[in-house]
Amino acid sequence: MRPQRYLPFVLLAAFACQPADTSASAKQAIDAANAQWARLTSTGHADSIAEFYAADAVIMPPNMATMKGKEAIRTFFAMMNTMDPKPTLTLHADAVHGAGAMAMERGSWHWAYPAGAKLPPGMPAVDSGKYVVHWMQQNAKWLMVDDIWNSDSPLPTPPAPPPPPAGRRR
Repeated sequence: MRPQRYLPFVLLAAFACQPADTSASAKQAIDAANAQWARLTSTGHADSIAEFYAADAVIMPPNMATMKGKEAIRTFFAMMNTMDPKPTLTLHADAVHGAGAMAMERGSWHWAYPAGAKLPPGMPAVDSGKYVVHWMQQNAKWLMVDDIWNSDSPLPTPPAPPPPPAGRRR
């Protein structure tokens, strides 16, 4: 027997085992979650944002350590939403690719605090950037498993180093 005879059957079996393309249904669910996320942020319900995450989810915020687990994520977003007035957040999924119970979202975000908002020193009133989220469908609900985002704004320029100490005189 020649192996070439079985090649069409092997290829057919390989393609038949591919998970179904769930991009359309995943995008619909993710767009709905993004709209709800923005509403929760602007109304001060950041604690509820943790419900978008799986129990063992990981977030990777910019310039911070990675956080794992829904409780750490809940604490992070509750802390981030302590300022008044709240920012307006916009999320836009530029692409969603789904395969079976897994989806990948790539998108952009923008937030802005109202004029006159008291912000911590160095925090911009307006910012925007991009993100990547790995979603998994669990119990018929799409949940975030990995979430990483960063800003398009340049980091602030660090202050100039102090001048070297004056030389000793003899």
